[in-house]
Amino acid sequence: MKITLIGSLGHINRYTIPALVAQGHEVTVITSSQDRANAIEQLGAKPAVGSIFDVAFLTKTFAGADAVYLMVTAFLGHETADEAATQLANIYKQALINAGVKRVVNLSSIGADQGKEVGVLYIYHIIEGILATIPDLKLTNVRAVGFFSNMYGNLATIKAQHAIVHNFSDGVQTGWTDPKDISATIVSALNDDTLTTGVRYVISQWLTGKQIVAAFAKALNLPDLHWVEVTDDQLKASMLQSGASEDNAQGFTLMGSAQRNASFYADLRANAPELGSVKLSDIMPGLVAAYQK
Repeated sequence: MKITLIGSLGHINRYTIPALVAQGHEVTVITSSQDRANAIEQLGAKPAVGSIFDVAFLTKTFAGADAVYLMVTAFLGHETADEAATQLANIYKQALINAGVKRVVNLSSIGADQGKEVGVLYIYHIIEGILATIPDLKLTNVRAVGFFSNMYGNLATIKAQHAIVHNFSDGVQTGWTDPKDISATIVSALNDDTLTTGVRYVISQWLTGKQIVAAFAKALNLPDLHWVEVTDDQLKASMLQSGASEDNAQGFTLMGSAQRNASFYADLRANAPELGSVKLSDIMPGLVAAYQK
């Protein structure tokens, strides 16, 4: 098949490109940087250098593709993330229609089935909804849970306070995954041309806050490491003080508070996907190295 990928040489495509090439597909990779063209060619794919905000460029690059993989890589300046997501999704939609693409795999997120109560994740609801209006499109939305790499964001409070801070309790079970497992699902979906519009969830491991604390405490030799649950107002105020915009502070606060509700993971649990291969123990050495710097 001829497959076009958005995402340049990002964490997920570093697995996806060689996997598809090895399967014999003709792979085109969209990148905004000419500097990455040679590296893309070395992986056996064809680089297409241009902007994802350029409908004409995307139309030309999508033309003739048997399947296209979409993801959010960047937004143009907007007052809110919802406005930016709407613009990007409409650009994708127009280019796909212009090029006559009939098969799309779209990287989405947990929470995309829900409303504005999921905060920053609502952008994926917007994008899924706009793509769903394209006539005669076979669309698979790959909804991933939180990336293990997001745990690097805990290192500052671990160092300063020997604490992991969130606005939900340490008894809440959260889902985690890795680009390697996300890529495996994307490759599988791109190879399955029998699907009509559908959803595939990606999760590698369930972890409670208590389990996360225990893993970090052991790896970092911090027996006094503990979980601190703050209120929504406290989290938002802290983010604003750190320089976050009102939109981002509110969005991330809502995303955290949404995880206090069983509905946040309800659709994922109903679909009961097989857990991926990557676990927290696999990325912990990198977290330890970053902590020790």
